[in-house]
Amino acid sequence: MWVQPFPEKYLTAHYGESSEYRIRNKMQPHSGTDWARPSGTPIPAIASGTIRLISFSSVLGWCVEQTAWDYIRNKTMRIGYAHLTCDKHRDSCGGPKAGCKKPFNVKVGQKVKVGEEFGIKVGNTGSASTGSHLHATLGSRPRAIFGSTASKQNLYCAIQEQAAFAKGQQKN
Repeated sequence: MWVQPFPEKYLTAHYGESSEYRIRNKMQPHSGTDWARPSGTPIPAIASGTIRLISFSSVLGWCVEQTAWDYIRNKTMRIGYAHLTCDKHRDSCGGPKAGCKKPFNVKVGQKVKVGEEFGIKVGNTGSASTGSHLHATLGSRPRAIFGSTASKQNLYCAIQEQAAFAKGQQKN
């Protein structure tokens, strides 16, 4: 089963909505789903899976990628969590180039269970300009969830779809 990390009332941006891209100064589709929460709010796992990547980018800040099983299509998907806050430097963290090597207590290969708070927190790292929020993405290829929008899917709709499927399976 998959769950929303935060209640729907905190949704501030949906996948695919047009938004102004700050660096290129033009409109483009939003590449993820955003939930506004105060910096430092623990993020629960959207699905059960394994941590596959911890990285930093100037745009997305600290990012974590985890696997998730798509129960409907019987394949592995990847969920990305971005703009995460650093435990030591908070939202002013400049990443590895600034000397930060371990932003939070999460390890590649770590198993997470749906709904479990596993060590990442909402932040405002990278070029996030709308305040503290979780930017979450969904894709089927490794690292693609942090790349172009073409390889991504609507995470919010996928969460609804997976939850409905699980509910139907419980009735049978």
